[in-house]
Amino acid sequence: MRVRLWERVGLRAVKKTLREHWHFLLVVSALTLLLTFPTILYSFRGDVFWLPTGGSTDTFIKIWDIWYGGQFFSGAADRFYTDLMFYPDGVALTYHPLLLPQVLFVNALQPLLPLSNAYSLSYLVMIWLTALAAYIYFLYLFQEKWLALFGAALFGFSPHVVGHPNHPDIMFMATLPATLYCLQRGLKEGRAALVTLAGVFAGLTTVISMYAYICLIITLGLMVGALTVSRWRERGYWRLLIVFCLVAALASAWRALPMLADANALDAAAAWHGAGERKYDLISYFVNHKHPLIGPLGQSLLATPGNTRTSDTSYLGYVALTLTALALISKSSRLKTLPWVALAAPFLVLRLGSILSINRVHFPEYPLPKFYLDQLLPFFFETFRETDNFMMGVILPLAVAATFGLMALRRKLPLARRPWFTLLLIAMVAFEFYMPIEERVIPQEQFAFIDWLAAEPDQEIALINLPMGRGNSKYYNLFQALSGYPHAEGAISRTPDSAFDYIRGNFILSHWHRDMAILCTRDSSTEYAPALEQLERAGFTHVLWHEELGSEPKYAAMRSSLEAAHAAYSDAFVSIYRLQALRESCPQA
Repeated sequence: MRVRLWERVGLRAVKKTLREHWHFLLVVSALTLLLTFPTILYSFRGDVFWLPTGGSTDTFIKIWDIWYGGQFFSGAADRFYTDLMFYPDGVALTYHPLLLPQVLFVNALQPLLPLSNAYSLSYLVMIWLTALAAYIYFLYLFQEKWLALFGAALFGFSPHVVGHPNHPDIMFMATLPATLYCLQRGLKEGRAALVTLAGVFAGLTTVISMYAYICLIITLGLMVGALTVSRWRERGYWRLLIVFCLVAALASAWRALPMLADANALDAAAAWHGAGERKYDLISYFVNHKHPLIGPLGQSLLATPGNTRTSDTSYLGYVALTLTALALISKSSRLKTLPWVALAAPFLVLRLGSILSINRVHFPEYPLPKFYLDQLLPFFFETFRETDNFMMGVILPLAVAATFGLMALRRKLPLARRPWFTLLLIAMVAFEFYMPIEERVIPQEQFAFIDWLAAEPDQEIALINLPMGRGNSKYYNLFQALSGYPHAEGAISRTPDSAFDYIRGNFILSHWHRDMAILCTRDSSTEYAPALEQLERAGFTHVLWHEELGSEPKYAAMRSSLEAAHAAYSDAFVSIYRLQALRESCPQA
């Protein structure tokens, strides 16, 4: 009887929640499907390997992350080291992110869906959950469900969220509003449980993205600093802050401490991209470059030159900016809006990089704050080579400020109080933020060589994929995720230079790494044969030449390295040579 009573109570609560928040479920679900179309269609098609890529092959690294994360959770791999890449010596994964929520979600779906389908579906789910976290926070701030829906739409469907299917760790920002909601409410109501949960969410951000974690730390520092001005005399306030800091530190230690343990590696990781910044031009705040209508029109009106360092995901939106301006000029909302504008301002400035650039006109004589912060705290700020990652700190306070503008508009314009008016604004926001999905379709025939390798008799397989290079290795990450075979190179975040020691130390691999030909002639055999023997001792079994990747003229010389060898397998996509075939191509053989 008790079980039935609890079932009734639980069912009643679910029905009440659905009735009360149907507008969120309907609108956000519809926007998720529309703004990512046709992702939903390909999430359930088994006849094609389709991925939303955002125009980047970084998606393949994320596919590898999901596969490797599954290996880690099954106990078959180490979280911070692998020898499946840069085989046989391996490489440290200390600074390589694994988006654990996506890893868990996709691997849980693997028995039901192919990898590409599960990945596409996870993209939709992360957008929806990001909007949900924002909705809960805005509902707390404004105590009105239509205002909360508008704020959630601004945050959850911003270009920075929807426009990063190739970097899901950057787009999944649910922990930011979740942390602020729990911390603000916990401090206000004196509830240690909520403050503890805020610390957990803050710590969990480290297993999503360190960029988001840094932006969250800055946001919390500014908010808590402002709050402390009026509450510094309260002992209970300080106790709760200490609880939050301790829990956040413990929750983030698993990810953060290995990164901080080695000072030399830390400096190398901070400067991994080398000098220079990307995507910092101010013009990107006002032009959605990927919008099929707004993009070309804006660039034409502004006469934007080619090769401008613009960002596709930093567009603020004219609806949000107009409502923010309205909130600032309205007496009823000005004082409430100013702190949020002040919270967004540092991130807006940091996204501009070290020097101001407006429509490709540079002003190097006026260094911006990031120039000095890079020198003061390089690990925190120099790592933001793609400065549009600072948008993680902009979107939430901007959405709050714009929602205050909508609230001010409601006071002045009775028509604005109607739900359909809010829906109209959301539709305008969705139109402004729209970016066509860039996709990548890989024919199933391109994976046929994996089945051939699986049929090779009685051996542990290890591969040398050619041509080498970071860009090409992203494809090899994908192939490894589907086959599991270790290979000589790889593509991870902030690859340490030491990972290439084995490649540089082998006579054959070092030539291929530099895109050079190496033939086994009578003159070179004294070095070629020992290098080949070294590869065999290490466990390498096959050399793969990927035809499409190696079609560029710069690879023609390296391709000649394999002309004297007999291919054991060949199709339109790949030619496979056993190492024995390379040995047989030597004159003395």
